[in-house]
Amino acid sequence: MPQKRTNKTPTTKARPTKRNGRAAKSAHTPGNTSSFTRVRPTTRKKGAFSRPAQTRSSAHAAPEGRFSPEVLLTRRNLLIGAGVIGGIAAVGGISSAASSAFSTNTSVESLSVPQDAVTELADFSEVPYGDYWRLSASQNLPFGSLVWADNNTVAACLCPTESAHPLNTIRLYYFGSANLAEIMKKPQGFDEGFDIYDVRCSTEGLIWTECNIFENTWRIYTAQLENATLSNILLVDEGDANWVTPSIAACDNSAFWQVIPDPNGEFAKEKAELRALHFGQSSYETVLESLHAFGCRIVSVPEGVVCAPRMNTSTLYYQLTKVNASDFSVADELILPQRMTPCNLGYGKSGFAFALDNIYNYGDGISNLGTYTPMAPVTPYHYSDLPWFRFGRTPSATPAWNGDWFVVKSARAICGTHFASRTFFMIDIPNNTDTYGEYLVSAGTCKTIVGLSQITTTVEGEHDHALMRVFVPTSKSVGSAFGE
Repeated sequence: MPQKRTNKTPTTKARPTKRNGRAAKSAHTPGNTSSFTRVRPTTRKKGAFSRPAQTRSSAHAAPEGRFSPEVLLTRRNLLIGAGVIGGIAAVGGISSAASSAFSTNTSVESLSVPQDAVTELADFSEVPYGDYWRLSASQNLPFGSLVWADNNTVAACLCPTESAHPLNTIRLYYFGSANLAEIMKKPQGFDEGFDIYDVRCSTEGLIWTECNIFENTWRIYTAQLENATLSNILLVDEGDANWVTPSIAACDNSAFWQVIPDPNGEFAKEKAELRALHFGQSSYETVLESLHAFGCRIVSVPEGVVCAPRMNTSTLYYQLTKVNASDFSVADELILPQRMTPCNLGYGKSGFAFALDNIYNYGDGISNLGTYTPMAPVTPYHYSDLPWFRFGRTPSATPAWNGDWFVVKSARAICGTHFASRTFFMIDIPNNTDTYGEYLVSAGTCKTIVGLSQITTTVEGEHDHALMRVFVPTSKSVGSAFGE
């Protein structure tokens, strides 16, 4: 856990780097949609942070204030940022409800799902997971390690050290060779008191977060990746306690991060932003703006990322949005009913998947807690009149598509569901796991299922460790996900 902070006298006020660039008319608003209700800005802003990592100065200190690192390094909560962002989103929602009780909104067409259009897991039959999936590889990591596997080639691993500083190292696990490579032994800001708190990777690059919890500051770095080697390391953004430590994502040749003002900070009235750049670039673009905090953390999915910006309306609405990694254009959108706040997102064969950790007294078929996704192929922007699936367990992990299976984290085990055959499986958890069992660390759409467990050994002479397991499909086919 982060050490207790020592208060320091501020000298300058650090804030995320922000540069206004040439305005460009957005080409992503559908013609039949009011621009008032859209979260996308009408101009594309650009920012630049030209100093490379090696030239950073430590001549400034951040002001006193509440530091809210989005990375919670506990083995019970592997959802990076979910608690922090969810709490801020809730504050924003309460504020909106109080200030707009008598206001009217421009008409918003949000998702409407009848109760009889939703299928539950109770309507499915269980099959042995070994019929369709087999254990391909397992890897021991230091106890408390975190893993993110959102592509088919490489997974990012944040591994604790045995010292207080550096706190973590970065390793990459390659699925094809089962090779584990340590690519960063200490943070770029090591001499200034920074530690690595979060990391994501694609086949082409790496994005990571470094925090100095004593000065309440954070930094975002990116690097190009080839053959387990980093190059062109750049510091691309930074901020202090007035800004929540960003949620990050990597997809293909692009890096993304969400910059959110702290609701108690001096920039609390500014909008939150989704920023992005291509690996090797030092200038970022502001791709989306959100009125107050995003609903949850950003997630890498096929060909892009998904996020949940709050719409610019007096009543709280979150608009699930998929952004392309190639050109940062918007590829798909779905508006949730008012005041419904997602805690997890996904995207795959059935379009958006989202999770709710609250129960609502409205919303018909999607009013209960759980993880939801359509049970049929979708056309972007069109989610009405579709059958939906609800996995009715308290959500704790990002849902994923693995082959033709929609995969979620159950209470203790990883569960896969096949819509066409109405079947599901549960993967047996390892022995001596923590109370939450095996955690699903796959995201987006992947060929493999990757799980992570924290193992407390009961054998003398053995050490506690994190266990990553990789499952691949067997030769037995279950058929198309939708029976096409």
